[in-house]
Amino acid sequence: MALPVTDVTSDRVSPGLATLGRALLEDVEGITDRLVEAILAEDPSYTASGRPTPEDLRRSCHDNLQRILENLADQRDPAAGDPFEAPRSTGHRRAEQGVPLESVLHAYRLGHRTIWEELVTHARGAGGATLEVLVDAASGVWELVDTYSSEVARSYRETELQIARHNDRRRDALIDALLDGRGAERAVAADAATALDLPEHGRLCVVVVAGTEHARRAADALAVRGLRSAWRTRADREVGLVGLGRAGTGDVVAALSVLGVARAGVSPAVDGLADVDVAHRLAATALHAQTQGVAELDAVLPGALLVTAPDLAARLIERSLAPVLALTGAERDLLLETLAAWLDCGGSAGQTARRLFCHRNTVLNRLRRVEVLTGRSLERVDHLVEWRLALLARELLG
Repeated sequence: MALPVTDVTSDRVSPGLATLGRALLEDVEGITDRLVEAILAEDPSYTASGRPTPEDLRRSCHDNLQRILENLADQRDPAAGDPFEAPRSTGHRRAEQGVPLESVLHAYRLGHRTIWEELVTHARGAGGATLEVLVDAASGVWELVDTYSSEVARSYRETELQIARHNDRRRDALIDALLDGRGAERAVAADAATALDLPEHGRLCVVVVAGTEHARRAADALAVRGLRSAWRTRADREVGLVGLGRAGTGDVVAALSVLGVARAGVSPAVDGLADVDVAHRLAATALHAQTQGVAELDAVLPGALLVTAPDLAARLIERSLAPVLALTGAERDLLLETLAAWLDCGGSAGQTARRLFCHRNTVLNRLRRVEVLTGRSLERVDHLVEWRLALLARELLG
């Protein structure tokens, strides 16, 4: 970038302004003391946390004043390196120390005010001609000090972004450690509790959401209900750790249901970070055990049993429905649809007929066709259970 300081350096600084700059430069230690005193008096954030230390604050004030006054005195050394090293270093350190940017910029405004007041005081002592010189140079002086403010803010924001990225990577690593079963390690659990703001030994649940676009909104929806959560994207899904406190998993389901997520599974509550890996597996099972919406594991247990034993589920489909599945597409789909609707309607042919917009006798004829093909009976409870599970397995497993 172009350096605005050239506006007030060798080819632009008048002898009168350079004289004022040299006078201030000779008193840089005293000006530094006055600036530090003003900052501590006007901004309590510099004393509340103990950061920066008094030595750090004085050093940054001195270095920034020194560089600005060297420019005004026409004494900047072109070989000295980065002319903005002082504000950039200050912005970097203040961001690392957690000093609010507003406070940092306020300190710079105080520094600029102090420099201007010192310039005016020395100009008045030197007479009217020097005052005119200062008035003529005012825009250049303020451009210089404003550039220092811009550079400290730029450095602060860059460092803040780096810190945020580092913290995000650390949070992701801690969530991964918990999901991989390392929550039983005392150091991991303690670090995760602090970094994720979740209880190390309190009640939690895990949420697994299909897709990768819901985490931020999910966290906001849970926060509205007073539920703290931490999220991690893994492959084609998002995993959330939710601190329950006195709430229940039903509150989590209610919060996520209004978001319109396609599918999500919610684990039962577990006691502490040590069991997050177990909860994660159960939440993932709940996700796969249903085809749409948000569901707790306990609400989809039949489906959960099927997806955790896909070989047995495939065997169940073969044993219960193979002759029907062997039919041509239209007849097969019609019989499967009728059987599923009849089971949903509690075995009522009349309700099934109304659902499918056909006659009751049509429903009964289709059901008899299923009985004949499969060699099973509508009167046998075990056959009904197997049909129900086979239809569910076919829906979940394809």
